[in-house]
Amino acid sequence: MKKFKSFIKSPIAIVLLMIALFIPAFMDTISVGYYPMHDDLQPMRQLIMDKCFRDGQIPCRWSEDLGFGFGYPLFNFYPPLPYYIGQIIHWIGFSFIDTVKVLVILNFLISGLLMYLLTKEFWGKLGGLISAVFYVYAPYHAVDIYVRAAMNEAWALAFFPLVFWSIYKLVITNKWTFVPVVSLSVALVMLSHNPILLIFSIFAVSWTIFWLIMKKSWKVLPKLLVSGIWALGLAAFFTLPVIFEQKYVHVESLVIGYFNFLAHFTTLNQLFVSRFWGYGASLFGPVDDLSFQVGHIHWVISLISLFVALMILRKKQTLSILIVLIFSMTAFFTFMSHQQASFIWEAIPILQYLQFPWRFLTLTIFGTSFLAGSMIFLLSGFSVKLKTPLFIMFIGFTIFFYKDYFKWEKHWSWVNDAHKFSGELWKLQITAGIFDYLPKGAKLPPPSPPDGDAKIASGSGQVKKIYKNSIKQEYSVKMEEKGIFQINTFYFPGWVYKVDGVKVEPVFEQELGLPQINLDSGEYKVTADFTNTPIRNIGNGMSAVSWIILLTLGGYKFKKKLIKFRHEKN
Repeated sequence: MKKFKSFIKSPIAIVLLMIALFIPAFMDTISVGYYPMHDDLQPMRQLIMDKCFRDGQIPCRWSEDLGFGFGYPLFNFYPPLPYYIGQIIHWIGFSFIDTVKVLVILNFLISGLLMYLLTKEFWGKLGGLISAVFYVYAPYHAVDIYVRAAMNEAWALAFFPLVFWSIYKLVITNKWTFVPVVSLSVALVMLSHNPILLIFSIFAVSWTIFWLIMKKSWKVLPKLLVSGIWALGLAAFFTLPVIFEQKYVHVESLVIGYFNFLAHFTTLNQLFVSRFWGYGASLFGPVDDLSFQVGHIHWVISLISLFVALMILRKKQTLSILIVLIFSMTAFFTFMSHQQASFIWEAIPILQYLQFPWRFLTLTIFGTSFLAGSMIFLLSGFSVKLKTPLFIMFIGFTIFFYKDYFKWEKHWSWVNDAHKFSGELWKLQITAGIFDYLPKGAKLPPPSPPDGDAKIASGSGQVKKIYKNSIKQEYSVKMEEKGIFQINTFYFPGWVYKVDGVKVEPVFEQELGLPQINLDSGEYKVTADFTNTPIRNIGNGMSAVSWIILLTLGGYKFKKKLIKFRHEKN
């Protein structure tokens, strides 16, 4: 045990060890081709993000390809963070499909490393290793990646530990150093998954209050307030439009029909008994085609943690109370996924936007993984000779017990970017989820793609496309008689139309709400530009200032440490 403890004293050694332990979780992703998954739009969203950068549309909001080719305000409402990270990966030289694979690998690594960062504060390095392994290998983590391909939810899950760690460090030290870390970590969750943020905030606030009470650190409240405001500023470019521009799109489809929360509660058997694994859908009723298990080892260890809390009560009272708090919160969140919690869902209407009650399992696996590290106190009761083999056996058995869940259903070795973005697959991707954020000018989704980028809707004339990308369109229009010119792009606030450089207000056709401009006979240059609305400008400005401050402070701290390092070296 002493040799092992000596080995993990090096930060590099501990990181390398964790990477080695996490390899089985993502090994199946390191292969040629692609895989079937529920949310099969991951490469498509990355393609859209790439087009935004090439068109100079930053932050990315509008896609010219989605909506069956009529355009779509995807990233005005869909959390963009994983795809901004993916854009960096794509710039390095990875294809869009391989970018998705790298994101999967990074998600597992970051999840585990950040859980270790958090839990070593309470359980030490060995306990932190246990918690990290439990977090990475939680069955629902595999569901998120290998079944649902819920990339945004998985990334929110990855940043949970960083939020808890930074809040804890801020409260116990009362140092301004941790204010930007709290702000950044909260903003990362905000930019990863909106509904998950809603329920995670309950856990995070409880965590904060606990440490404020235990440490009597009320003087830190102003710093926490600054952290919260700063986090809002960092994410404002996204969150403000989500709040204030949601009224311009159809969002009712997000909570009706299949997405009605009443159809997606779990059962006790699914949570604690069944080891069923499937790649199908969540269905109405007690039988589903995918797994919602907490994880047998996870829930058993969580129960044992209560015994640990009792065992350390005298010597480590705060830690003992913390175990009880985390266990209680975890039990509550697990309960929220069960049918018996329906009265709470009905009493709090905003919860319906979570869509699936079983999404509370993100918090369940966070809590159970946190508690798993407490097992290090049980190991301390064994002799020195037994500690190392018992520790290794415990970690090894956990990985072995869950490893078969961390696989794709099938491998399609022939699928590459060219295949994914052509033919019927392209058609499927530009129409998938079309009603989620469909502009309200359209009564129903279009039944077919547009017959050209623009056309003469009435009268006679000719249209020549000069230029078109995601944010700018230019047409040369020759009208032989008075008529109507129509641009086949959905209207959404921010689109500005000009005829020969003069702004005009279009009328909108009845079915799809497409913009139409009345023109007399003659030749015209018609342009359409996607611009920022006042609320987007406010959000962009707040975020620009917030990020500049964060990066400036980060650069200053890095420079200071670099100078100190060089000084010590010399």
